[in-house]
Amino acid sequence: MSKWSVDFSSLNASNSCKVDNPIGFEPSALSKFDKNERTYRQLSQANRDELQVTLKVKRAWDVAMGPAKSIPMNAIMIYMSGTSLQIFTVMVTAMLFFQPIKAIMSVQETFSRFESTGKAKTLPGADLLTPKLTFIGLHLVTILMGIYKVNAMGLLPNTASDWLAFLHPKEVLEFAA
Repeated sequence: MSKWSVDFSSLNASNSCKVDNPIGFEPSALSKFDKNERTYRQLSQANRDELQVTLKVKRAWDVAMGPAKSIPMNAIMIYMSGTSLQIFTVMVTAMLFFQPIKAIMSVQETFSRFESTGKAKTLPGADLLTPKLTFIGLHLVTILMGIYKVNAMGLLPNTASDWLAFLHPKEVLEFAA
């Protein structure tokens, strides 16, 4: 036996089982879990399907409302970046267009994990059209914020002289100090 080896055969297996429960651990929590598991197993297949559809629709709504969380942050970024033409402002504005368009293009893939299959598809409330439309609508709000930003920067062509070379540009009569 070498100088640095440890012999584990001297340890008794019965001593290792006498470890106290961690602080905050409630042994009754395990019995509650077992009771819920038994209750779920006793449910009929129709009730299980209904329960799963309800849970999937709830998760779909969570995903659908996700873009609403980024709208205030985008509004702050629009405000803080200013209206001058700089690389940061252009990047922020481009982000307001590209990310929502990419998300709208992949809406089917985003919600495919929540689609119900089989008989559960016919249950009431299994349709994901409303969460999908909400998801698309919130991304359209972000795109509208991008259009507002482009207009505030003066890049949106909104007068006839922007399109026709023979018309003189609109003269600004007053400037705010």
